[in-house]
Amino acid sequence: MRRRIYIPFAFLLIFISEISYSQDYSFNYDRLIFAEFQYINDSSFHLTIKPFSKNEAVLNNYDSLKFKNSFLKHLFNNNLFIVHRKKANIVINPIIQYTNTVSLNSSEFYSDKRIGFRLSTAIKNKLNFSGNLFYVHANLPEFQIYSTDSFQILYHYGYLNPITSNNFSFVSFTGELSYHPSDFISFHIGNGKHFFGNGYRSLFLSDNSSSYPYFKTTADVWKIKYIWLIAKLKDFELLTNELSDTLYNKAVFLHYLSVNLTKRFNFNFFEAIISNPYDETGNKNAYEAAYFNPVIFYRPVEFYSGTSDNSLMGVGINLRIFKSAFIYSQFLLDDLVISSLKDGSGWWGNKFGLQLGIKTYNTLNIKDLFFRQEFNLIRPYTYSHGYSVSENSVSNLNYGHYHQNLAHPSGANIAEAISQLLYYKGRFSAALKFTFSEKGIDTDSVSYGGDIYKAYNLRPADYGIKFLQGNVSIHKSFDLKFSYIINPNYHLAVNTGVFYRSISDTSEKPKNLFIYFGLSTNVFNDYSDFQH
Repeated sequence: MRRRIYIPFAFLLIFISEISYSQDYSFNYDRLIFAEFQYINDSSFHLTIKPFSKNEAVLNNYDSLKFKNSFLKHLFNNNLFIVHRKKANIVINPIIQYTNTVSLNSSEFYSDKRIGFRLSTAIKNKLNFSGNLFYVHANLPEFQIYSTDSFQILYHYGYLNPITSNNFSFVSFTGELSYHPSDFISFHIGNGKHFFGNGYRSLFLSDNSSSYPYFKTTADVWKIKYIWLIAKLKDFELLTNELSDTLYNKAVFLHYLSVNLTKRFNFNFFEAIISNPYDETGNKNAYEAAYFNPVIFYRPVEFYSGTSDNSLMGVGINLRIFKSAFIYSQFLLDDLVISSLKDGSGWWGNKFGLQLGIKTYNTLNIKDLFFRQEFNLIRPYTYSHGYSVSENSVSNLNYGHYHQNLAHPSGANIAEAISQLLYYKGRFSAALKFTFSEKGIDTDSVSYGGDIYKAYNLRPADYGIKFLQGNVSIHKSFDLKFSYIINPNYHLAVNTGVFYRSISDTSEKPKNLFIYFGLSTNVFNDYSDFQH
């Protein structure tokens, strides 16, 4: 029987979740890479924990453009609105996006329009608040509106109601309140997301899903940084072999430790457990009290308590091999029996993922040229979970939120390669990215381990499980983007580019070629380079 636990911040998490309709990000991937350029030589900086806090990364060190006209000078160089006082300050900047996309295959026209503002405040450098409020009206291509018909979920943004065709209109509010009693510890409560890792993808926790209400404690001492995170999730009830349309609550309890052992070597440890407040009969009860412990190992607690909760563990290693070149890796463990791995029996319960990559800054001695090559392999059934025999049990304890994966956006049973180039020259940047992946696709009645929203009880066998089993789908994407930053304070930029996507799955158009152009503050990561 689970022990009941009630803590004050739980009520605030519930409140935040009710007023947050969808998702936005307070960081953009290109901006984070630019920040990394500044801190690769700082052995006390932890590159694997994102977003970087405001006092860690100053992203606005571009040269000011000189204008005689005061309006142009303000437009290109300054915050929209700022108030500085001795003990407090307030900064308000716009959130703008007006991106137009044209399909060269069908001559269809799409648009993504967003308008709003970002508010940041600080009081005595102890109490900080940052919030984003914006309105969205979008008309999106078919592959970007995955699962909207069945579950009214827009990928990256969460639950929308109502939805009409591929046109969406909604309001989003996200934010975080943080308290910093000292330089070594801070407390955060908000609605947003996090990313753990040095890669383009993360096998631990990524920013591709919808935002979630969370409470977080950060301890930063010497060359050690520790994160304790509790997040409230919402998902659909799993009924034997299909999902219902009923949303229910679950939570993830997470620990993340990053240690810069030397200037060249970083080690990090990750663990998480996914639970819901229901007992074995499906009656609402409470979360296991021990899960709220900020330092305890979760796996022994789950085993001792006898629950059927879902636990994950992982380790990451980052090695600096040259002055500006890093090898990084992640090993994610869902479950593993070494003996069955050695005998080659193909036991279904060997669930794990592996990431290996290299990234270089000032590549080939070219200043501000970034390069990445990354490989991801995830075994079938990783991140997924089973269902209970009880008719009343709410048991979908997979590693997901709002029908989206919390780690790799493609789930499991996948092999992926990613190549990336990014070049900065003043306010101009050019980015080139190519992804290639193979994924084993499930059928309606059988889970081959690719879809984490199919219970692993639906597997075809206990043994003989192979990597990339099922119907193999091949996905390719190519993205070439050019940008010019108008205002670096809120990263307002003009963007244009070409995006190509092909997939062998016949459920959608096999090939798509798009040209896009527009204006954006570039605070969002809207991943389109993966297969579902």
